[in-house]
Amino acid sequence: MKVYEAIARGLSDLGCTELFGVLGDGCVYVIDSFRRDCNGHYVAAVHEGGAVLMAQGWARVAGKVGVAAVTHGPGLTNTITALVEGVKAGTSMVLLVGDTPVIDREHAQNVNQPGLVAETGAGFEMLRGPETVAEDLARAFYRAHCEHRPIVFNMPVEFQWQEVEYQKPYLRLPETRSAIASSKDMDDAIGIIASSHLPVVIAGRGVNDPEAEAAVLRFARRIEAPVATSARGKGLFNDDPFHLGISGTVAHEVALDVIGRSDCLIAFGASLNKYTSGERGLTRGKRIIQINPLASELGRWTPVTVGLVGDPGLTADAMVKWLDEAEIPGSGARSDHLLEELKTYHKNAQKKLVRSTPAGTVDLYEVAFALEEALPKDRVFVTGSGRFMFAFWNVISVPNPRSYVDGNGFSSIGLGEATAMGAARAAGDRPTLLVTGDGGFMLSGLSELATAVAEQLDLVVIVANDGSYGAEHIALTMHNMDPGISLLPSRDFARIAEAFGCNALTVTSSAELQAAMAAVAARDRKRPLVIDVKIDAASVYGGTAIARP
Repeated sequence: MKVYEAIARGLSDLGCTELFGVLGDGCVYVIDSFRRDCNGHYVAAVHEGGAVLMAQGWARVAGKVGVAAVTHGPGLTNTITALVEGVKAGTSMVLLVGDTPVIDREHAQNVNQPGLVAETGAGFEMLRGPETVAEDLARAFYRAHCEHRPIVFNMPVEFQWQEVEYQKPYLRLPETRSAIASSKDMDDAIGIIASSHLPVVIAGRGVNDPEAEAAVLRFARRIEAPVATSARGKGLFNDDPFHLGISGTVAHEVALDVIGRSDCLIAFGASLNKYTSGERGLTRGKRIIQINPLASELGRWTPVTVGLVGDPGLTADAMVKWLDEAEIPGSGARSDHLLEELKTYHKNAQKKLVRSTPAGTVDLYEVAFALEEALPKDRVFVTGSGRFMFAFWNVISVPNPRSYVDGNGFSSIGLGEATAMGAARAAGDRPTLLVTGDGGFMLSGLSELATAVAEQLDLVVIVANDGSYGAEHIALTMHNMDPGISLLPSRDFARIAEAFGCNALTVTSSAELQAAMAAVAARDRKRPLVIDVKIDAASVYGGTAIARP
């Protein structure tokens, strides 16, 4: 067969069922063969960056390596921001990229593709020749899985029409689950836990399956510690009565108080970055035990007292075994007083958080609480980047960490929209909720609505429309400067979305919000629903400021 056919067949044999891309002469033949010869599903994005983000959204929800394909030159340069997002978010994906003929030095689309990719932090894997298709492609998938970042697979166009005898790619991923049976680090960790009076367990997306979650929860209950999660660990411990929610800059008042007063933090599969640690305000002066399969992640962002290299679930069970053998009692931190505090907070949260707003606008917390009730609990939740995030992160629940995806690794607006479309492709029968801002939606969301309509996605899009670049509006106002430059022209996103083929509504009041939630419940599940929510530009939806000695 031809090399392009061998690449397509190799993708299929490596388990790829979804391919996101934009056609160009450097990738069109691979895409066509994948769709035609391998019965793969091809999602035609509008922009190359959107294709990469869709693959990343799909990968985050599916728990597999996502795959996208673009052409050489401008096709690759259009993916740069999306590749950086994938690197910063630690997303495993392979990007197939055509490359211009080496012999044609004057090719208009010739560019230093290895150099561009290197600057993003993504990996680069070259198709060395027709006879190495299977080996090179398998290596790209292997690296994407093990390195948790995008790997660009570079395909010189002069190879693609050459004949090759097909060989099936061989890919065997290493078994990485391990736990320390006995060591000085384990002894020190057990000693710290034994002397702790108020420990808190924090879990991140490294606790990535139900078995690991159950093991970490057994450990937390054994030492009688409340539990919390990182933002990307959202969905863990949903049914535990001592669940504090998200730790860090968006934590609610009870969580801030408990984590702030704690004397020991045990982090399973969480990086303890500045957001989870509340700009270090929640970790300063504490004894910290961090468990991660990768030694390079221990203490990477926050200094730790003890680091344990191991699988979070297996290590949690090993720690319970040592605690039982040493007959170490629980801490008592799971107290009736804390349980009552949490019940009171959740009972009064909606009343406390929802605020009155000027006529013609609604409060984002009111929107968040309404969506929490209107959508099925088994759903996928995606956010773009913007100040609107803070009103939704602690309100919208998800069943597990793979059901929450953010396009916020690079803190760039406009990345959540395409990410949500890839996530929706992986969601199966579940609905996908996207919350984005009007600036980000204009930047890239509108164009990709065509893709969402073509794919008949069960996607509910909330556009938090304050008519401004919100963070900049706040920054200018805080410095007593005129925020006029941050304001955007009035746009009717509902009518624009309808022109793309979506169902759409505009919300300017509580009554219209309730009507919109009825529309969410009765939505056509094969047609995206866009809700343009008017909010007040002067309202501040921000994380909690944390400053502790």
